[in-house]
Amino acid sequence: MDLTISLMNGSSHILSVRPHHTVGSLKILIQQNLGIACESQKLVFENGRSITLNNDSATLESYGLCRGQGEPAGDHTAIIQVFLKNENGVSSTYDIKPDETVSHFKSRVEERERVPVSQQRLIHESREMNEGKLSDYNVRAHSTIFQTLRLRGG
Repeated sequence: MDLTISLMNGSSHILSVRPHHTVGSLKILIQQNLGIACESQKLVFENGRSITLNNDSATLESYGLCRGQGEPAGDHTAIIQVFLKNENGVSSTYDIKPDETVSHFKSRVEERERVPVSQQRLIHESREMNEGKLSDYNVRAHSTIFQTLRLRGG
């Protein structure tokens, strides 16, 4: 089964595991693939409620993570790729969920592109994205969002 691993910086990664794997083996897989040391990981399973995976020797299925039961249907397909093209014409790729808020996306852009949220203007299909969700602006897989900078003046 595929698990979507969401990091604190907002990025998401998909890892394939089996329900009988242990939490400890999942941590090792995360370390190998994402470079995050096992001892610094805190794993929380979100499925309507938060469950902390704090026993490294317990299996994933013992926490309710098994195909068809704990895994939200199609959750791993909810992540899509979009492109952000800055004012210099340079594109960056972002993994998003369509229900991600514009403000959260702008925060991720600030972190990665080093452009303060207050200076960003994000445009998709000739509409400036100010509030709400990305899906409210018809953002879908492989969409290009254009980033321009706010003009200063008085």
